[in-house]
Amino acid sequence: MRTSYSNMDDAAPPAPRPSPAINATACMRPRNQFIAAFCILVFASNGSFAAPVKTPHVEAEIIARDAAVQPGRPIEAALRLKIIDHWHTYWRNPGDSGLPTKLTWSLPVGITAGAIVWPYPKKLPLGPLMNFGYEGEALHLVTLQTASDLKPGQNLTLKARAEWLVCSDVCIPESADLAISLPVLASAPLRDARWEKVFSEAHAALPGTLKGWKTDASVANGKFSLTLTPPPGEVVAPGEFSFYPLREDIIANAGKQISSKTNDGFRLQIPLADSVNLTLKSLDGVLVSQHGWGKTQPGKAVEISAPITSSKAISKLSDLKSGATAGAQNGVQDGRELGLAIALIFAFAGGMILNLMPCVFPILGIKVMGFVQHAQGDPSRLKGQGLAFLGGVVVSFWALAGLLLALRAGGESIGWGFQLQSPAFVTLLAILFLLMALNLSGIFEFGMRLQSAVGTLQTHRKRGPMIEAFLSGVLATIIATPCTAPFLGAALGYTLAQPTSVSLLVFTAVAFGMATPVLILSIFPGWLRHLPKPGIWMDTFKQSMAFPLFATVAWLTWVLGSQQGNDGVGVLLFGMVVIALGAWLYGHWQIKKPIRALVAAISLLLAGLIIAWPGITPPRTDRGPVTSDAKEAWVPFSKQTVADFRGQGRTVFIDFTATWCITCQVNKRIALNDKAVLQKFTDMNIVRVKADWTIKDPAITDALAEFGRNGVPLYVLYPAEGAPQILPEILTPAIVLSALEKSRAPATQ
Repeated sequence: MRTSYSNMDDAAPPAPRPSPAINATACMRPRNQFIAAFCILVFASNGSFAAPVKTPHVEAEIIARDAAVQPGRPIEAALRLKIIDHWHTYWRNPGDSGLPTKLTWSLPVGITAGAIVWPYPKKLPLGPLMNFGYEGEALHLVTLQTASDLKPGQNLTLKARAEWLVCSDVCIPESADLAISLPVLASAPLRDARWEKVFSEAHAALPGTLKGWKTDASVANGKFSLTLTPPPGEVVAPGEFSFYPLREDIIANAGKQISSKTNDGFRLQIPLADSVNLTLKSLDGVLVSQHGWGKTQPGKAVEISAPITSSKAISKLSDLKSGATAGAQNGVQDGRELGLAIALIFAFAGGMILNLMPCVFPILGIKVMGFVQHAQGDPSRLKGQGLAFLGGVVVSFWALAGLLLALRAGGESIGWGFQLQSPAFVTLLAILFLLMALNLSGIFEFGMRLQSAVGTLQTHRKRGPMIEAFLSGVLATIIATPCTAPFLGAALGYTLAQPTSVSLLVFTAVAFGMATPVLILSIFPGWLRHLPKPGIWMDTFKQSMAFPLFATVAWLTWVLGSQQGNDGVGVLLFGMVVIALGAWLYGHWQIKKPIRALVAAISLLLAGLIIAWPGITPPRTDRGPVTSDAKEAWVPFSKQTVADFRGQGRTVFIDFTATWCITCQVNKRIALNDKAVLQKFTDMNIVRVKADWTIKDPAITDALAEFGRNGVPLYVLYPAEGAPQILPEILTPAIVLSALEKSRAPATQ
């Protein structure tokens, strides 16, 4: 027999005990039950089970329900964890924190192990968090299938590595290498009396099934509503019962679950998580009751998969696309209906207005600072910078348009701002703006030695400021893509049905519009004469410009959180800390020890990128706009949802939005969350539908295209009767209230 031992223990395993003088073959064909039982006891005394491994907080071992193995017959085994007082391990879904226990087997040829079968857990509150796990003694059941060619008289050794996280106020990962050696008998083995009680208790805690019950779930008011209907004639009094989800981030684990009796069954109200995947088809998990589930299921726990249905579904359907077409025919602003001349005018005007958007402000602030610095110099040099800025904007818009058109030609459903739907792009942009902000703050000076080496060349050829202006145009374009402006949505929507040359012409008009204010300042430098001459105040101005960039980093981090969750935000923040350390070391050493500075900066930049890269955490697909907050009582978008509510004669307001769309967030806070607007929505019983485009969603992209748009925001109001109305990209409470008032129709409720 092999005794198990932890790989954390340097001590040698204890020597096996000497075997009693007994011939194993004598037990191969026992003549009666007494002899069979005697043989089992002898083999058990011969060390059928290894000594448990003890860590500081847990005693771990592999145990088997039977004291021997019969060839071809399954083995019921378990990882047994005996946990010290006031500590716990975790269930398959650990809840708000923690990790489930893992078991990795190393088995002889012909032996296979199934997955862990988990008894139901208990709730483990920790401050504002709620975890699911085990205290005291926990059995993790596993069934192993044996080979039929095992030779009676031999010992079968099974090895496994167990890993668990044990927590109290702190959490400690622990592990152990475990093994069990069982004798092989030709006859059916007997139960091992030492473990029969714990196996029986573990089986009693395994979730059963609600045979004959009807279960379904719906989503409303920030909660799952789970209804349970027992079979006819079944008398059940489960008392209080609670739900443990199989998937993480579905429910608010620490939220209060309310169970109640209905006329024909039971209901459980389960609060949603802050962000939840509202495209779920079913609510899967374990229900644990206080008194059991009647005769059909004697245990306290049952596993359910309740289909999520709409409580207000109706049979009458309509087509969203036909509504959009009707709206276009009734004067709704549809970009596809614009002529080329109007589209170019709209594109130029929209590009100019982009300069007023908060997302473009940091870059323009830096550019204006450059103008101030050079305002007293050669006017031709200032004009050159303006043209270089224009070149950067135009080239960037061409590149963006080319990529967008190429992806569309390949069958992708994308639109304006599509790159910010990528967590990787958001991560890189956040890191870029962090470095720019640190540079403006004086943490380091980028390119000091390079500038010193080629200073004469720059003086004569004047290329340094030109490159800087060109790159400013590139950055301004990149950061402008989350924004939209009046006229811009319709102009870009016009490109949906146009050939490539026409689409590029429209994007060029947007670029010229965006670059025009900077170009005018460079051509007419006299407009800057009222600014003070360059001096010490320039350093203060430069450092102050770092704070809009830091704000942009915070915003991009928030955007990543909506895509990747808290884990994504965490790795990005830790990565940026490492990168900031590299920037500080670079600034500290860049003059006296330039080689050391460069090595440290590059090394920590790469390390920070590896830490922050979003591939480390799984992409978040559980976004959902429905929460318990009254002002966030939005229904997730689908064409079917809109059709259903319109079929009921309800007025529907659709908000096409994205977390990374700053214009959307400004409109939300200024107009859509205005008290008067919220009250009007309530008084008129208007259904609010949110089409969240934060992460790529072809259905939303297609819906935008049906309204002649390829970006957000877009606000569409379907009255109870008649064609839809498209609201402006920039909202005020007065605009929304006016549109709602116009949508009034004779009451149909």
